[in-house]
Amino acid sequence: MFIKLKTLFALLLLISLSSLSAQNEDAGSTGFNTLKLIYGARSMAMGAGGIGIPANHEGLNQNPATILRAEQQSLSSTFMDHLVGSGGGRISYVYPKNIYEAYAAAISYWNSGAMDRTELSPTGELVETGETFGAQSMVAEVSASRFVSPALDIGASLKFIYDSIDGYSASAAMVDLGALHHTANPKIKVGLALRNVGFQTSYYTDSKFKEHLPFTYGAGLSMQMQENLLGAIDVGKANGENITLKLGMEYGISDAFTLRGGFRSNAGDYQMGGIAGYTSGISLGLGWKIRSWNLDYAVASYGDLGISNQLSLRYNLSN
Repeated sequence: MFIKLKTLFALLLLISLSSLSAQNEDAGSTGFNTLKLIYGARSMAMGAGGIGIPANHEGLNQNPATILRAEQQSLSSTFMDHLVGSGGGRISYVYPKNIYEAYAAAISYWNSGAMDRTELSPTGELVETGETFGAQSMVAEVSASRFVSPALDIGASLKFIYDSIDGYSASAAMVDLGALHHTANPKIKVGLALRNVGFQTSYYTDSKFKEHLPFTYGAGLSMQMQENLLGAIDVGKANGENITLKLGMEYGISDAFTLRGGFRSNAGDYQMGGIAGYTSGISLGLGWKIRSWNLDYAVASYGDLGISNQLSLRYNLSN
């Protein structure tokens, strides 16, 4: 049986790798790009994946169907120290009402920090003005997940984003849809997800230029290889990006401590010739659990652009 599990895991990997070399002619053409950020130290440490991980308190990031079988209510907070002085965070609440339905709500925010304003000189050179500007975004969402059969859970999230930059703002409304299949082998779960399906509700300028939402779709598989060892693989694509493969592993050293690692295949996007480029796409993390508290930390490399840190604190409430 374990050989069959490994074969299935390897097959999904090979299928995904066959498309990774494709280039996207629309790279960088979408708006509201902060919707692509994944908040949650556990998810980030495992390569920013998780479409197929069941009972996942951080499941709203990838697949709302995965919150259904969470064992307890939870209140979580994540802080992210991102690239080039930017940062953000997320507060979320997950309420698994019973084995048939679960609900959740979350608010995420992001801030670019102060950026230097430049102007174009008559000769075509960038000239500093001595002024600064910033960009911010906030996302609010509510989610629900339902039991369909012993083999299938489904979920949906309704989201709203408000985005601003240098005094201009825009907004959009969208939904995320997800499904989680519990296979005949209880150690294997398969997930499917569509994210950011929606429309713009307000515009940055009076001309009402339409921004393209970063519509994302993907599939994920998780495999409980041992009682304390979980493996996950996601394959997904967002508008303006190439197909991305995400690999993650989680190993429980004890009931209290967990080690995690992951890799994102879009590592080459962050290689600019420096030594740090060789670490692109690698992520590491650990988790600590004591009584009703979970503390998780993750660090992810973006190569020559720098590293991103996330710290998550979750309090588990009794149902």
